[in-house]
Amino acid sequence: MKRLHGIRLSSLVGVFLLVVSCSVPASAQNRVSDKDLAIMMDNLHSDAGRFQSAFDDSIKKSTIRHTSQEKEARQLVERFQKSAEGMYNHFKDTKKADVDLPNVLTTAREVDVLLRGISLNERTNAMWAKVVTELNQIAEAFNMPGLGQPR
Repeated sequence: MKRLHGIRLSSLVGVFLLVVSCSVPASAQNRVSDKDLAIMMDNLHSDAGRFQSAFDDSIKKSTIRHTSQEKEARQLVERFQKSAEGMYNHFKDTKKADVDLPNVLTTAREVDVLLRGISLNERTNAMWAKVVTELNQIAEAFNMPGLGQPR
């Protein structure tokens, strides 16, 4: 075997292959299984429903109560909940979220902007923070940007 500055070439190749082989399983371990993704999406769907309920109770006491803005806000939150449900149902059947997830994220960003503009109770804010965390985990599993930090 040839020597390269006193080190066998076969030793260098061996070290290189060891480094490469060690890095492959590490990235494979970061991959979330389809089963886990389905569970995460089901959790998101359930928590989005709980958030919608908390939101509806809280909005009744907000500064936008009895206005067209309240109606639009309720519709937006309902649209988010339904899009999360649709994503979960579609993923169960196809194991794909390439179309649904961006739509869920877009609607969630709209809800997030809405929530930053009105004052709601702590329960509602805590429910939203949980939803954002779950959504960010799902987005990360698909290498998509999430919503950032929950409020």
